[in-house]
This record gives sequence, structure tokens and C-alpha cells, in this order.
Amino acid sequence: MTRRLAAATAVGVVVSASCAAPPPEIGGTVQERPVRSVVTRDVDHPPRLDCEAWRYPAPDPAAQPADYDGTNYRDDSTRDATVARSQQRLCGQRGAANDLAWGVTHGRDDVMTAVLDSGISWADPGQGRDLAERAHVNAGEVPKPTGSTSHDANGDGIVSASDWAGDRRVGDRNRSGWTDPQDLIESFSDGIDDDGNGYIDDISGWDFLFGDNDPYDNVDYGHGTGMAADAVGSDGGSGAVGVCFECRVLHVRVGDSFIADGARFAAGVLFAVDSGAAVVQESLGVISNPVQAQQAIDAAAERGVPIAASMADEASKHPNLPAALDRTIPVNSITTGLGPLTDLAGEVGIGGDYLALNGCTNYGGIAWISVPSNSCSSEATGRLGGMLALIVAAARDAGVARHPGIVGDAPGPLSANEVKQLLRATADDVDFSSPGTPGVDRANDEGGAPLIRYTTRAGWDSTFGFGRANTYEAVRAAAAGEIPPEADIASPALYEVLPASGTVEVVGHVAAVRSSSYSYAVQWAPGIDSPRWPAGDTWTTIASARDQRSPRTGALATLDLATVAAALPGGGTGVPAVDGVGDEDRFSVRLRIVVTDAEGRSGVALKKVSVHDDPTQRTQRRIESAGTSSPAPIDLDGDGRDELVLGTDDGTVHALRDDGSEAPGWPVRTEAASWWPTWSVTARAAGIAPHHELVGVGTPATADLDGDGSPEIAVGDGGGAVSIWSASGTLITRMHTDPAFHDQGATNRWNRLKSGVLAQPSLGDLDGDGRLEIVATAMDRHVYAWHGDGTPVDGFPVLVVDPARTAAVDPRTEAVRFVDPDGVGDGGELIVTPTLADLDGDGRDEIVVGAQEQYSDETVGVFLPVGLPGLSANTRLYAIWGDGTAHPRSGADPFPAHPADQAYLPGWPQKLPMLLEGLLPTIGNGVNTQAVVGNFDGDPAPEIAAASCAGPLMVFDVDGHSPWGRELGLQIAPDWLGENAGARANSTDGGIRVAAFGGPAAGDLNGDGRLDLAMPTVGLLGALDKLLPHWQPGHTQMMAWDLRTRAPLAGMPRRTKDLAFFVTPALVDVDGDGDLDTVAGHGVSLLESSDAHGDVAAGWPKLTGGWVVGTPSFGDGDGDGRAEVTVVRRDGWLQSWQTEAPTSELAAGWARGGHDGTNAGAVP
Repeated sequence: MTRRLAAATAVGVVVSASCAAPPPEIGGTVQERPVRSVVTRDVDHPPRLDCEAWRYPAPDPAAQPADYDGTNYRDDSTRDATVARSQQRLCGQRGAANDLAWGVTHGRDDVMTAVLDSGISWADPGQGRDLAERAHVNAGEVPKPTGSTSHDANGDGIVSASDWAGDRRVGDRNRSGWTDPQDLIESFSDGIDDDGNGYIDDISGWDFLFGDNDPYDNVDYGHGTGMAADAVGSDGGSGAVGVCFECRVLHVRVGDSFIADGARFAAGVLFAVDSGAAVVQESLGVISNPVQAQQAIDAAAERGVPIAASMADEASKHPNLPAALDRTIPVNSITTGLGPLTDLAGEVGIGGDYLALNGCTNYGGIAWISVPSNSCSSEATGRLGGMLALIVAAARDAGVARHPGIVGDAPGPLSANEVKQLLRATADDVDFSSPGTPGVDRANDEGGAPLIRYTTRAGWDSTFGFGRANTYEAVRAAAAGEIPPEADIASPALYEVLPASGTVEVVGHVAAVRSSSYSYAVQWAPGIDSPRWPAGDTWTTIASARDQRSPRTGALATLDLATVAAALPGGGTGVPAVDGVGDEDRFSVRLRIVVTDAEGRSGVALKKVSVHDDPTQRTQRRIESAGTSSPAPIDLDGDGRDELVLGTDDGTVHALRDDGSEAPGWPVRTEAASWWPTWSVTARAAGIAPHHELVGVGTPATADLDGDGSPEIAVGDGGGAVSIWSASGTLITRMHTDPAFHDQGATNRWNRLKSGVLAQPSLGDLDGDGRLEIVATAMDRHVYAWHGDGTPVDGFPVLVVDPARTAAVDPRTEAVRFVDPDGVGDGGELIVTPTLADLDGDGRDEIVVGAQEQYSDETVGVFLPVGLPGLSANTRLYAIWGDGTAHPRSGADPFPAHPADQAYLPGWPQKLPMLLEGLLPTIGNGVNTQAVVGNFDGDPAPEIAAASCAGPLMVFDVDGHSPWGRELGLQIAPDWLGENAGARANSTDGGIRVAAFGGPAAGDLNGDGRLDLAMPTVGLLGALDKLLPHWQPGHTQMMAWDLRTRAPLAGMPRRTKDLAFFVTPALVDVDGDGDLDTVAGHGVSLLESSDAHGDVAAGWPKLTGGWVVGTPSFGDGDGDGRAEVTVVRRDGWLQSWQTEAPTSELAAGWARGGHDGTNAGAVP
């Protein structure tokens, strides 16, 4: 039964005599902090607390949950005596004051949080029972319990699974030991939509991964379970408690981990809104960004449903999706200063640091709020989901009037923007820049090793946004009706690169429905952050209005870009670099709207853009839903000018001419997604179109498959299809993966099987008949091959798993049971474009693919075998015959349990080391980029080069041995321990040097007539920065090796500004000086380039403004004989620049994903 506490008591200002005593060194008059942030007019300088005078009341013991751990700083309002005098350290307050918020409300049973994640482990021994009671049960889809006149059979005031505990129709079907919603799902799913909402048998949640009504985490990943427990875990069972422990939870499975598909996220949001959720939380990183994702967020916001969104876990500024979409509430993690070493704090004389940016969280221009968490951004997001639910519950308890602009039957009275503003206005500002307590704090305190702080400023900064969430202040402000006004910026777009002249309209929304009137100002300021103290921001107001009585939506101001550019370096011109190192924020500008109501409460909208002119830029246009797949330049009509073939995250495949128009017959579409909720009431009302399957990572394959002299286009999609279109856009054929191999019943943590073809296919001659076959890897652990007419190549598909680790294979699903499964990590999917090359010289291509396999019980497969005990692992690289399982077996079968081991070349698979096992699910469980084949050592035979997502570059001869031999049975790799750097390198971060989610490309970089290899890497300190709080001065890098000597090239490694997910560099002579340059993007706003000597071409790097994945594409769209370089940002911006690279010489380098139109990844 819901426990409701008197809101009036909670919002009082007078402190009772029962309050806990302040720390002993604190004296003076003691008073409780007022609800001060909501009513301040100065959003740039929130007032400091008076540490001598202020204290909070002691938490009411009667209001605390039985499972509350008072020693855990995350929920705490108590003060650390060692820093209680420090204003910069918030007078020692350790956490978000949830303990005091529970004196206002514990939540309500009619406030439901939808957890969009990996699903729920119904029988989880630690949290399953608690969550079973909190899980929503849709009474419209289940019969009343036997013998009961209502669904609430036990009379506790709520409908939960335990009401059916004695019902013989149900029982403990999943053997959890208690009655849970899965028991109801299995008992009462009858294929009838009893409540008529379109979701058949939506008894307790939904699974959008497989499109069914059970959000069960059948791979035991546990992430969604943990996030639900952080938000709403009930009291009295597990020894832990969620923030809103008397709220409800709706489990929505959108993936089998926190890496998910953006369209499934969108579907989950729609289901949550359809189901009456008051809050949505997502601790996700989505691999795609279809238009439906933003549309679903907008639909939720219009219906009063806020979305807590994770900023991700990589110690990076890259804008994680979907958190970077408009109208979310982005959150990152704030933690203790020594992280895993906190217990050593006293020994090293460091105490009271509860304001460190977590090592596994992100920061940057989208930062809004920080939440204390022990682990990463995911936990912070789960806890924020609970905080938002508490805010909604407090407002409902207090009878706050319903916002008049909310569409439909909203579950809460506040708008989504009002909730977002409440968090901002009540946050505790984290500011180590401004002076604090005299004699205790120092201005511009950036700490020192190992506690080097990220930038903090008064008010908003790009590290903690508006500060650390204070749940108590937020819920008591809501309960008191102290609701801030609303502000939102719709355009310009986030991170848009605007020209240095002309004008742009600032379009947004302002309102103050809780006040008699309001004023607003639209402003801009240069830079991503305000200047260091004592300098202050110079906000320029470009439009303002007073005495506004009703909301305004539309154009609110006109920004003169020449005026803005005049405040930037070089007047907004020049390269985004300083002293040879990229500076992604050199041309950054903050736009904001500040709304102030008649009571002095403020609302703020903030958006980061760039203002910059580059005379070489030819194209910048928004392509709806583009961002994951890289563009393929190809002359479709024979006019001497390339079109750009570009697949999108919503399944549209474009063929774009240089002027932006489509080639005749284009665009085309992939198949409609079978799991999309076409029946969604919210989707129909909001005009959201059904989703088509995404076109995944890599570049579409473009070559002549049928010998008619005209190219065909081959594209793989997330639904498991590979489609072939003619140059005129006619669908020739469409092939599919085998549904038996992704049977949901066969999935588990070792077999994370799905239907999708995430990476683009490659083309090669497997049978020696002179025609190209199509080869693709699938997320069902198989390699597929088809002839040009769509018929399968004999011997395919081929199961890809190490025979030596295989104990058994299911004859129908080919799910694998492993030898020594405790040493086998999560995995199963294949997510790379196959490499095709004639390895044995017989005129037929073989296939090289890396797998998502992890074996942590092996010695790291490289000499020296340096790894992290208990954390490192090996994955696998395979070489497969072109006739697959039809290849004749020689001799006895050494692995009878494996049905396809004859398909592997002798000596294969080979181990690829991983510094960290399970670095990221799906994209970080092994190999995530294409291997390269070329002749690297000058002997007659080719070599194969590849790396795991976080391991050293490895090179193998065709027989699987390193060309440099072995030591102690371990392969020798080039420069594995990072002991060397080129003489002109600008990064010395070594000690170890591993891939950074990117892959290799081959070309003659140093002009000696032999192939070199280039690959994005990260050094030891850069890797540690992802693990430890605060900032470690390491580097992400672009690395290149001379493989004859195994040594770095003279200018390598070069510092870059971020991890390079799915990035393989292009190798092209961009300045026409005769030397190939590396060209690659990454997550932070730059397209960077340098040659082997470390020289950077004039006009480089290029400012993209956003996150780029994949390989830059070089082609000639205007037919002038010089190549343009084109990239697409993850938010859909297609950008191109003119280079001096002769198109006639592109084949000498690596000018697009997969090297050339076949995507084969091989250099002749």
C-alpha cells in the first residue's frame, strides 16, 4: 500500500530540535537550506552555501526504507567532516539527499517508470522478488485471481503478481521461488488482445528485440534488471532499495544488452507512453538513429513523459545516442575521487571527494545533470529514473494542477520540460573555479595527479551540466508548487556547423503556465565553457520580451552570424587546431534561452553549435536517419561523375548526385520491420511512420555482379536481409538469413543470436568462375554466401566458432555448448564485413572474418603476454575456404562435435588478444572491424592483419603464424607494448597500445613501395582514463607501422581527440604532394589527417561538429578529376570537402570502406 507523507512538513524552513548535530568544527547559527535555486534569477552564479551556518535536518528514521544502507554516499545528505568547511565541496554533503526526499514521498503506485533496456531477469536471486512486486500488471489482459472479485486479491491496494500466488492456474512456472509476472505471462497469454490496445497479451511489459510479450532477459545480461532495481527496487527483501521504491516499473526490452537499435528504443518509448508510464529511463547506447527515435521522444514530451538518458561510459565528449536527441534529460555519473581506490583515501591524505567525474561516464555539450553512482552512467540513469518518478509523485501528492499543454491523458501533472527544469534549478552547482571558503578553497582548483579535475564553472559547465542532482530539493519544490518556467531550443540543431556570415533563426518554446507572466531572453556566448575565474561569460542578448502572458512557440530571435564569428578565433575561419593538435571547441558557441517568471523562477534551454567557414567545404546537408552506414561513391550512369550511395538507419538507400538530387529510380527501401508496433495509438496520433530495417555499419558494396557492365548495389540490413539493386534502383533479389539460427529458444549468454546483418557485405569470386559472389556475416554466428542471382553458394552458411572450445552444437539451431563454459564470455554475433582474398593462389577467394568470442581462461595470445589478471581475454580470427563446408576434409575429423570445422583453413582460427574482456556488449566482445589482406613482408604470399576491439594489431601468414615468429609459443606483434614512438610523433602515450574500436587499413604511407598499416589506437594512460575517475593525461591516437621493421612510422602515433568506433582510416593523398595521408573521423567533431612524417596538410583537420563512424569516402561528384572526401555524422549531416587528391590515384591507397567497391578489404 502506498505510504504518503505530508508535503507541507517537508517544505518547511525551520529545523526541528531533533536534527543531527553538525560536524564538530562547524559553529554559528544553524539553519536549513531554503528552496533557493528555484527562485534565483542569476542562472550563471548560483549562491554558495554558508558552510558555517547551514545544515540539513537529520533524515526521519520512520521515513527510511528498511533496506537503506546509510553508509552509501549516493543517497546521503550527511556531511563529511573532513571537507565540511569547503564551499567548493558543497560543505561536505556526500550525495543526492534521497534520504531526505523520502521524508516527502516514497513514490506512488500509480506512478510508473518504464525501463528500456536488456529486459528483466524474472528469477534473479538478488533482485527478482523485489522487482516482481513493483512490476506493472495489466489487469485488462489477465483474469481475476481464482475466488476473487477483483484483481487485487490480497487487498493491499495494488495489482501485482502476488495476487495470483495461490491461483492453481499459475504456479511457479519459471521456478523462481515466488509468483512473478512471467508466471502470469506464461499462464494467460492466449493470443487475444483483451484490452484492445494492439499489443496482444501485454500482461507485464514487452520485448521489442523478438517482438513478443515477455521482456525476459534470456541471455542473463542483467543490465535491465539492475537499472530497474536502481530506480524502483522495493523495500524489504534484497538488502538494496530503489530511489522511488513505492513506484511501479514497466519492463521494456529493446536489446539483449545496453547496446541497442535506435528504432527499438523508439518503439519502446511508444509502448511506454501507450501503457501509461509517467517516466522513461534508458541506459543505452544505440547503434542507429532513425527519425522515429526523435519523433517518439517528442511524442513522449508532448504527453508529459520525461526521459532520463545516459550519456554513456567512455570518458569522452562524444554525444551518445539517444541522449543527444532533443528533449531528453542527459545524465552522467559523479562519484568518489579515487573510484576503486577509495579505501586508500585516508592513507594518502585525500578525504571527502564526492565530486569526481566517473571514469566510465561521458561529458560535453549535452550535459544536463550529474547523479551519484558507484558504477557508470547506467546506474546514474537508473537512479535518475527513480528521482524523476519521485518528483512526479510529489507533485501528484500535493495536487499540483495539470499542465494545460499536455496532450492526452497524462499520468502526471507536470510537463516533461518542467521536470527537466526542476532538476536544473535545484541541483547543487559543482564549481571548483570560483573562490570558495577563504583559507579552505582555492580558485581554479584543477587538482593534481591522480586527481586532475575536468573543467568546472559556476552555473552550467560541460562536465557536470547544471550540477549534482539534489532529490530532496527537487521533490519539496514540486510539492510546494515551486515549478520553474519552460524553455526549449528546437533549432539550430545541436552541434550544427553554421557559416560565419548571414543569419539563422533561433526557434524554440517558452512558457510559464504556473505564473501570471514571464520574460525571456535569447542569448549567445563563445566557447563550450565560460572562461576561467575571474573572467566571466559575455552573454549577448539578441532578443528579449517582457510581460508575456501565454506560451510562445516558433522563431524567437535572429542570430547574426558575422557578429558571432567576430568573437571567435580568426573570425570563425582557419583550422580547428592549436599547435598541431585538434581543437574541437575552437569555434564553439553556446545558444541559450532564459525564461524568468513573475516569481523569479527561471527556466533555461542550452544548445551548442559551431560557427565556422571552410572554403573547401562543398556540402553540408541533413539526410534524414543517416549516420551509421558510410557513403559509397560510384558512377551509376556512366557520366563520369560519382553518385553517393548511402543507406540510412530507417532503411532508405539513397543515390545522391553532386547537387543533392536523387539518381533516377532512387531512393529504395529495405523491408519493413516485423516487430514495429504499427498499432501504437501514440505513433498514429503523432504521425510516426513504421520503421524499415536499418542499413548497418560499413559501406554498401558496388560492383558488376551480372557482367552487364553496369554496377549493382549490395546492402545488408538489421532484419537479416541482403538486397541487390541495379544501378537504376530496381530490386534484383533479396536473400535472408536462416531463421533457425536465431531461434529465441536457443539464445543464452554464450549464444546471443539475432537475425541481423549489421555489417555490409563484400563481393568476391569464391568458385573461380569469373563472377562475383556476395558474402555477409550475420548476428546468428554464421557466414553466408550467395551467387549474384540470390541462390546460396554450396557449403554455406558456415558456423563460426572455435572447434577446440566446442562441446556440442544443436543440429537445428546450431547453438553452441562450450568446453569449460566458465571461461567463455558473452558473445555469438558476427558484426564485421568479410575480407575476401585469394590466400592460397588457386584463383579463388577465401574469407577472413573476426568473431565476437571471448575466452578469459587463456594466456593472452601475444608476446609478451601482458594483460590484466581476470580482465583480459582472447577472441578469434577465422580464415574460411571459398567452398565452405563443402571443402573436402583431409584425414580424420579432429573435432567431431563441430559440424563446420572442415570449412576453416589449416592453422585457423587464430587468437586475437583483448586487453579487456566484455568491454562493450555486441560491439566490444571480440572483433568489430574488417581484417586486411596484403603483402606486408615482401614474400610471395599475402598476410592478414586484424585486431580485436581493444587489443594489439596482429599480423599472420596464411598458415596462421606471425611473419616475425613466436616466443614461448606466442605470436609476435608489431610494437605491442608501445615501447617506441616515431621521431616526429606528438603522442608519447605508450607502455601499451591497443585498438580503440577501430580497424586497420593498408597503403604505402612512407613512399618506399611497400605496404604499411594504419589504425586508430589508444595508449595506456588513455585506456586507464576510461577506468579511473577524474582525468588521466592519455591519448587516443592514429598509429601507423612499417611492417618490415614492426616500428612506428616517423610521425606516429598522432594524437586524436576521441575513440574511433567502427573507424577504418582512409589513406589518400589529400594535398597532392605525392604522399598518402591518413584520414579518419571519430566521436568529437573533427576529421583528422596526417602523413607518415606527422605533417598535416594545409586546411586540416576539418570541423565536422559531430560524431563520425566508418570510413571517409573519396569520390569525384563533379567530374573535375579531384576527389571530394565525404563523411556522414551520426545525426544525419552529410558533409564533404574538396581535396587535391587526383581521382586517378585513389586506387593506390584506401579511398573508401572495404578499400574498393567490392568491400573485399584486400590490397592487390
